[in-house]
Amino acid sequence: MLVIDNTLITDEVLEKHFVCDLNACKGACCVKGDYGAPLEDDELEQLDKVYSKVKPYMTPAGIEAVEKQGKYLLYEKKEWVTPLIKGKECAYTFFDEAGVAKCAIEKHITKAK
Repeated sequence: MLVIDNTLITDEVLEKHFVCDLNACKGACCVKGDYGAPLEDDELEQLDKVYSKVKPYMTPAGIEAVEKQGKYLLYEKKEWVTPLIKGKECAYTFFDEAGVAKCAIEKHITKAK
């Protein structure tokens, strides 16, 4: 067990690989939170390069959010993040036919392979 402040954390968080169950959560992490998805410094340049190829998978509201806010933002904690649509879902979120939130960036990468 790990102890962080007054919280006990199981060792499994260090040993097990996280796998998202989109059927259960419907992509909740893409639509809830105080700020967008975290981005590493090297991902900023990559996003600049592929944005035109990602854009066709985005919603009109997502495109508008990027055009107004930029492709990424520096969050108050000095962390790069994706912009949000009206303080809710990530600008790069789209919804599939089952209503599951998915990532336009990941969709582009999958299609490009």
